[in-house]
Amino acid sequence: MATYNLLTTRWIPVRQGAAEIDISPWLITQDLATNPITAVMAPRPDFTSALYQLLIGLLQTAFAPEDLTEWYERWESPPTPEELQNAFEPFAHAFELDGEGPRFMQDLDPLSGQAPLPVTALLIDAAGSETHFFKGLPDQGFSPAVAAMALYTLQINAPSGGVGHRTSLRGGGPLTTLVMARPRDPGGDPIPSLWQTLWLNVLPRSAIRGGGYPPEPEQVFPWLTVTRTSEKGRADTTPQAVHPLQMFWGMPRRIRLDLDNLKPGTCALGGQPAEGLIRTYRTKNYGTNYTGAWQHSLTPYTNDGSGPAAVHPRGKIGYRHWLGVMQEDREAKVRRVPAQVVRRFKALDELHDDDWSAGVWACGYDMDNMKPRRWVEATLPLFHIKDAKRRDSVELLARQLVQAADLFSNNLRNCLKDAWFSEGDPRRKKAELGMVQDAFWQETEALFYRRLDALLAADDLSVADRAIAKGWHTDLKGYTEGAFDRWVDYNQLSEQSHPKRIAEARRRLRKTNNGPGIRKALDLPEKPKNDAAI
Repeated sequence: MATYNLLTTRWIPVRQGAAEIDISPWLITQDLATNPITAVMAPRPDFTSALYQLLIGLLQTAFAPEDLTEWYERWESPPTPEELQNAFEPFAHAFELDGEGPRFMQDLDPLSGQAPLPVTALLIDAAGSETHFFKGLPDQGFSPAVAAMALYTLQINAPSGGVGHRTSLRGGGPLTTLVMARPRDPGGDPIPSLWQTLWLNVLPRSAIRGGGYPPEPEQVFPWLTVTRTSEKGRADTTPQAVHPLQMFWGMPRRIRLDLDNLKPGTCALGGQPAEGLIRTYRTKNYGTNYTGAWQHSLTPYTNDGSGPAAVHPRGKIGYRHWLGVMQEDREAKVRRVPAQVVRRFKALDELHDDDWSAGVWACGYDMDNMKPRRWVEATLPLFHIKDAKRRDSVELLARQLVQAADLFSNNLRNCLKDAWFSEGDPRRKKAELGMVQDAFWQETEALFYRRLDALLAADDLSVADRAIAKGWHTDLKGYTEGAFDRWVDYNQLSEQSHPKRIAEARRRLRKTNNGPGIRKALDLPEKPKNDAAI
């Protein structure tokens, strides 16, 4: 295979106007004034997320602004492609996909003693073998571009893979939250450029604590040196052991692509012809084991007092994740903190005087240890409120709405269990009813944003917040009672369905909906005891 350098080769698929083209990373600002590149267009959503992270990591490593003043300057006057090319050039040797020396995201050791595996086993959802969803995997191959995407995607998301096969720096299947530029008027102009989205996720150098600029490449790109292996007795890799920018370039898996004697063909994922298809790779366990208080700038964290832990998707993403993904939850026993880039966006006061807003694209693999359940993603609106007192009031009510929704959701689930199963029925304990709760959060999401929009538009929050809390209580009472009826399905009542048990469960649902727990969560007065309208 001819030399394939990921900083000079055109391999990243993007949208420019109505066209889809391939570019080198330094071309992200080409034709910015007349026909800007607007988005990454990879063949899979996990590859798309990975490429955004790769480009953000590259800018953070090679082109980070000195301070916030320089950040604003680059927002207003982006660099030319030539400026980016010059900034990236000192790191070009770390981005060779092939060759005799270090290879991008690959072990320095050729791993020649390991048995070859099909390159399609790099896909997290392929699980390394024939599956129901992928047929004929061992016979397929990837173009170098797609192989590079698959390799980077695996390394930054790596799940548990058996004895000694390490997880990613953020653990298996982390949640990634990217700030995505968008105009305040969704139907208006201009369309945000890819540069703007990427730059919203780049921090000033002072925000990257514990490492200097320019960074030593060997401290940032682990494949440039002998792998820090993790057999028994070997040291783990903490943030103090390497440069903190390794958060973008962590390499937990020891992998080596087989790049000799490649033959032409059609890429199994890209669908495009390639001069040389990569069909196999080799791997070995006991790669780098990342431990300690790593905090990736694109990931939210929790802290129960024992140190930060990266958030991982569990179920569909939506407003149920508002606390910890969109705003800090300081009241809970387990503190939840949004990603650093999300927190920083709220402080960009000068930017918010302009016509730009943003959303948060939250995405990742919902993992069951080694097994991926599904890829999940959603875009949540990101609000900015300059006045600190007003911001605290809005965040307080948002927290109350989400916490009350959680109580309503659990009440619905528990009452459905009461309706469907007797107390001693062994099926009751096993019935998690995840589908009920997924439906609850999905079907009440529009109501949540409607209430939140009303709050943001209110002139007097002290009056509006109580009306909104009361309206939310009414919304969710109506939803849960209607959902109970739909799930129980009165039209199919039979002797086996125990109508009396169902009626009692529905009565408990209404009573708890109006009870002190939910009313306290919304800071509503208790219902009078003589009020029978429950």
